Amino acid sequence: MSNYSVVIEGRVDDKVVRVPWCVTPGSKIDKKYIGTSPKIKNVLKSYWKLVENNITFIRIHGAPVDQITNDIDLTNKTCLITGANNGIGLEMTKCLNSNGCNVLMASRNSYAANNIIKYVVEKNDLLRFYDINLASLKSVKNCCNAILKNEQKIDMVILNAGVFGLPWTLTEDGLETTFQVNYLSQIYLLMNIEKLLTPDARVIFVSSESHRNVNWTLHNTLAPTEDLVSLPKNKYTSIKAYNISKLCGILAMHYLGYRWLNTGKAVFCAHPGTFVKTSLCRNWWIYETLYTLMKPFAKSISQAASTPIYCAISPDLKGLSALYYKDCQRCEESDLAKDLHLSFRMHDLTQDILRERVKFIDDSVNMVLKSSGLQDQPKEIINDNLVSNYTGQIQ
Repeated sequence: MSNYSVVIEGRVDDKVVRVPWCVTPGSKIDKKYIGTSPKIKNVLKSYWKLVENNITFIRIHGAPVDQITNDIDLTNKTCLITGANNGIGLEMTKCLNSNGCNVLMASRNSYAANNIIKYVVEKNDLLRFYDINLASLKSVKNCCNAILKNEQKIDMVILNAGVFGLPWTLTEDGLETTFQVNYLSQIYLLMNIEKLLTPDARVIFVSSESHRNVNWTLHNTLAPTEDLVSLPKNKYTSIKAYNISKLCGILAMHYLGYRWLNTGKAVFCAHPGTFVKTSLCRNWWIYETLYTLMKPFAKSISQAASTPIYCAISPDLKGLSALYYKDCQRCEESDLAKDLHLSFRMHDLTQDILRERVKFIDDSVNMVLKSSGLQDQPKEIINDNLVSNYTGQIQ
């Protein structure tokens, strides 16, 4: 790439303000582009006003989402998106809708969803709203029942909804909120609607690079417990809870990757970007301030939506599964996230947590054991054999 200088320009109090944004080595900026005031305080004040006024900044973070879907016909395809009424979820909804895809909006804000259907999208007849509160397993089950009743098939599932920066709270199911909303309820949703997935369906977990910050001991990985993932108050920080929830999503990807071997179904994790300014950071003013300050240097919402959509629809990924992507490129997840034995143990823990709270029959495990002919063998032997089979086929 050739040398370049990038300048943020906007109007503040009827004056043009220019602030240098990014300079490559060897490039020069004309003195006239330095801020309108020699005082740093005034420069920072001008910068903050530009950010608050939603000035469009120049970013070099890859293609917007509409370029990913260019020339891809999604007519007669159906995609279920959680958290589809704002932020990245809304951007994905609009993009898929404009390409002829039926979008099932699983959200808890019916007012916002109905406004999107009426006024925002191009083809409102292709959108259907399903009410869901991910902090309630009962609500998730009711949503699943409605989907099973009304829909014939689902080609794509994008598990996008999430919370961040919450104080320690418990859901009505007695679980830490971030863990349940970001992971458990969405897995429960997927389990209930799995029968609707088409033979070549793709499931996308919207993930995060922050999963790399989870460091568990060997004892934790050998015998994970509910308190390890649904943090008690004395061990809780909002960042730690968020990181764990995203790690759980990647482990679930690997478990499903082995379960769906040779079925045609695929599962991916997609990191949309860091410091993307959405409503995700609204729960604590410190995060809101930080994300606002970082806005000029982060991806736009459209750019952030590109990687999940790429994983959901790109023909380049046909025949692949159980891979982690960022910037529309294959990326290695953390060593802990790649632990296939841990992915089985996390699946077992997930089932145990659900059994205690809902009437849940593990048909998926029974199906795998029956097809593997290993029903009578101890679980650890079963897991070793299945992991060996899984790793052998993805090499």
